[in-house]
Amino acid sequence: MKKTIQLGLRIDEELLEKIEKLSDFEGIDKMSWIRRALASFVDDVEDEMEDRAIKDYLNLRIDEKELKSLTGMKEISKDLQEARKDILNKIKEEIREK
Repeated sequence: MKKTIQLGLRIDEELLEKIEKLSDFEGIDKMSWIRRALASFVDDVEDEMEDRAIKDYLNLRIDEKELKSLTGMKEISKDLQEARKDILNKIKEEIREK
C-alpha cells in the first residue's frame, strides 16, 4: 500500500455542496470522491504536459535531456528522433533557399 500524507484543505461552501451531491450520486464518501477527482485531474495535466513537451522537442524548443525530464522517458523513440530530424532538415532547406 502506498504511503499517504494528510493535508488540510479549505474550499468554498458551494464547491463542497457540489462534491457532496456528486459523491452521494456515485455512492462513495466525499473524501474518496475528492481523491479520485484530484488523481484524474493530475493525470490529465501530466498527459497534456507530455504532449506539449513532445511538440516542443519536435519543434526544436527543448532538447533531449529536457524532454526526458518532463516526460520520464528513459530513451527517446526512433520515430520521434526521425520526426525531429525531418523538421530540422526542412528548416535547413528553407535557410539555403533564402
